[in-house]
Amino acid sequence: MGRAGRGRGEMNARVTRATAALQGWIAQRPGEAVLVAAAAVLAFAVAAWPSGRHTPAEPRPLADSAYSSVDALAQSLGADTVWRAFDLRFPGATRQAADAAWAARQRGAGDRDMMAAARQVQHGLVGIALATAPDPLLEQHAELTRRTLAISSEAGPLVCRAALDGSLDLAALLPVPLVKADATFKVLLASTPPRRGRPLPPGAVYRALQPVLLALTPAQVALLRSAGEGASGGDRCDAMTAFYGAVARLPVERRRLALRAALQR
Repeated sequence: MGRAGRGRGEMNARVTRATAALQGWIAQRPGEAVLVAAAAVLAFAVAAWPSGRHTPAEPRPLADSAYSSVDALAQSLGADTVWRAFDLRFPGATRQAADAAWAARQRGAGDRDMMAAARQVQHGLVGIALATAPDPLLEQHAELTRRTLAISSEAGPLVCRAALDGSLDLAALLPVPLVKADATFKVLLASTPPRRGRPLPPGAVYRALQPVLLALTPAQVALLRSAGEGASGGDRCDAMTAFYGAVARLPVERRRLALRAALQR
């Protein structure tokens, strides 16, 4: 008998024992209808409650993959120009991404979701590199983000959410010139030495971001301050699109200060 069959047999036996005990109790209380009904419910609940023995779940079968091992996956990622650049800036980045992708595979993910997990690692490294990037690279980031959000928003909130969290396969959505521009930007970002100097003080951050935040709705400002926690993909996209649109409309020097304030704290 299989594991599921044994479980059903055990439960049936427990229900039978509980029912027999209940019938004897009911026979002694023919006039107490409410108590009888309550006892019937309780008896069934007790009988159906799982026993103390834990039955381990069957492991999920692994999906077919083009990669035979985590090492093969790391080697494949390392052949990519962008990943090589990030490996030079952040030693071990490729292996970190391969480990994240392989962990997703162990949870039953296919190659597409494995690559999404690897891209999220790269997305996090981009954020770290932006924190010390020079102004021209911050402006490139803002323009690429604005254009990516415009296209992904048209594809729907789930696609836009994937663009924001870094899991989206840009090559499957964006036009080829924009995909190439994004790859070139990431190589430059990873290859450029960190900008020296301290982050803007709090007062300067407030002054730099004030004209941007005034262009947003109060709900969008609150969402950005909460880092989008609990918000829908559509709301997050709208808020980030409004933010980068307001930044793009600023004069050059104020735009650079706003981006530094937003990304380099």
